[in-house]
Parts: sequence; structure tokens; C-alpha cells
Amino acid sequence: MITIDSDPKLNPINIGAFILNRMAEHDYTEIEIENLFEDVRAEFYASYDVFVYTLDWLFVAGAIRLSEKGNITYEVS
Repeated sequence: MITIDSDPKLNPINIGAFILNRMAEHDYTEIEIENLFEDVRAEFYASYDVFVYTLDWLFVAGAIRLSEKGNITYEVS
């Protein structure tokens, strides 16, 4: 759970920006969740819970979606 005392670097908005930048590096193609989590964990030492909160936030914001293969894709409006 993210609280007021949490590390600001572990904020879902900060991690979400990192994820979107990582997707831009891959030309917004599908990215496997496991590979994306490894990138986030290496950069932020984030738990899987924080990673999932970030994916939830990006989904609600309309930035990503889950493909039929179960990968993360950039949501083009």
C-alpha cells in the first residue's frame, strides 16, 4: 500500500512515466508483463504490488491496455 510516508520515487505516477518511456523505446509494441516488471524492479526496487498499482493507474488513465496475448500495449486514442 502506498502511504504519505512512502518513498516518492515509488509513486505510481513516477513509475508510470518510466513504463511509458520504456514502451516508447520499443515503438509502442506489446511488452510482456514479466519483462516490464523486471525493468521496473531493476530501476526502482519496486515490489510487484507497486508495479500492479501502477499498471492499474495507467489502465484507468487510458494509457495502456491488455492485449489478447496477455501483454501490455499502448492505448492509442
